[in-house]
Amino acid sequence: MPKQQQLPGQSFGSRATSKSRTCGTCSLCCKLPYIAELSKPIDTWCKHAARGQGGCLIYADRPHTCRGFVCGWLAGELAINDDWFPARCKMFITPRHPKHTLAEKGMLVTVEPAYPNAWRREPYYSQLLAWAQKIHVEIRIGQRCIRLHADASEEEVIRSKAWFEGRDDGGTAPIANRP
Repeated sequence: MPKQQQLPGQSFGSRATSKSRTCGTCSLCCKLPYIAELSKPIDTWCKHAARGQGGCLIYADRPHTCRGFVCGWLAGELAINDDWFPARCKMFITPRHPKHTLAEKGMLVTVEPAYPNAWRREPYYSQLLAWAQKIHVEIRIGQRCIRLHADASEEEVIRSKAWFEGRDDGGTAPIANRP
């Protein structure tokens, strides 16, 4: 398997995407993050999601949070292969803080709670560990957060309700939930 590319200095929290990738049948971003405008809690399906088909039933009128969301696979800046397609790997990557780059604040890997060990499978774990050599890597599974260290040790991270809801909480937010 080819070695994955180094982390970019850019943030992919904006709507810029890879020209060759589309969401297709994936709609994991309609389930895992908190969506303030819809009062949608984490890890629950949005009532507007076209589950299993990908897409949004209110696409033209979708909230700002949804318009601005771009996962790491879709952005294409990480040069990760299609093994990382969120519908396949059951997780997505975003910057830990929407106003900072991966290099500045690290990444958040949000895992589908029905597949809590998805991030521990290969080829994902080896790549996450390689990234942990360079930046902060945090994994969120439901309300549990784990910091993966460069030496492969893990540390439980306590997060507040405000953090899970993307509200200002000491400068960290799980996804780009703020305008």
